[in-house]
Amino acid sequence: TGGVRGDSSAFPDLDVTWRRPAQAAAATPTKDPWNYWVFRVNGGGNAFGESRSRNRSVRASFSASRTTERWKVNFSGNRNSSRDSFELAPGESIVTRRDSWSVSNLTVRSLGPKWSIGLRGSAARSSFSNTDRSINAAPGIEFDFFPYSESARRSLTVQYNVGATYFDYRDLTVFDKLSETVPKHDVTVSLGIREPWGSINGFGTFSQHLNHLDRTRASVFGGADVRLFRGFSVNLNMGYERIRDQIGLQKGSATTEEILLRLR
Repeated sequence: TGGVRGDSSAFPDLDVTWRRPAQAAAATPTKDPWNYWVFRVNGGGNAFGESRSRNRSVRASFSASRTTERWKVNFSGNRNSSRDSFELAPGESIVTRRDSWSVSNLTVRSLGPKWSIGLRGSAARSSFSNTDRSINAAPGIEFDFFPYSESARRSLTVQYNVGATYFDYRDLTVFDKLSETVPKHDVTVSLGIREPWGSINGFGTFSQHLNHLDRTRASVFGGADVRLFRGFSVNLNMGYERIRDQIGLQKGSATTEEILLRLR
C-alpha cells in the first residue's frame, strides 16, 4: 500500500503475488509405550546367626501408578516376614514369627482445576496388630489450592474421606471381639513442593470412629530435602502421632518375652 516516487515506465510490468505462509506442522505427541504407567518393585532380606540365636527376614513391595490430566491411579503392596530363634538353655528355646502384608488402591477423578473425587481401598494382615484380615473402602473428595495441572510441581490439598473397615482378629480383643465393622471418617491436609533447590512435603491427618467418637488418631509428618550446593543436600524429617483407637489389642497380659521381642 505504498506509492511510487516519480514517473517509472517499469511500473506496468511489475507483478506482485502474495502467498499465505504455510502453517507449521502440528507437533506429533510422543507416544508413551507404557501408557503413562510407572512401576516399582523392591525386595530384600537378611540372615544372621550366632551359636545360640538365629534371625532371618524377607521383605518385598511393589507399586504401579498412572497420572493423566483427568485421572490418578495408584496400586501398592508389601509383604514382610521374619523368624527369630533363641536357645536359652540346652533343650529350652524360644522361636518367634512375625508376618504382615497389605495391598491398597487409590483412584482419583479430576472434576476441574481444583476439585476431584476419589475412592480408597485396602486389605491387610498383621500378626503384631492381632489382625488376621482387614478390609477398608472409603470414597472421598479433595480440594487443591493450586490447579490440578501443577500437581507435579506444587500442591496443597484438603481431603475428606468417609467409609468403613472390617476387622477379623486373630485372638479375642480387649473389647471381647473376634470381628467387627468400624465406620470412620478422616480429614487430611497435604503439602508438596518440588523446586530446583529441593523439595518440601508434609501432611496432617485426623481420623475418628463414627460409632465411638472418643476413638481418634492424629498424626503429623513432614520432611525437606534442600540442595545447598552441587552434590550436597540436607534431609530433614519429623513426625508425631497421638493414637487412641487401638481396638484390636489382644486380651490378656503379655509375657516378658512377647514384650521384649515385640510380638505384642
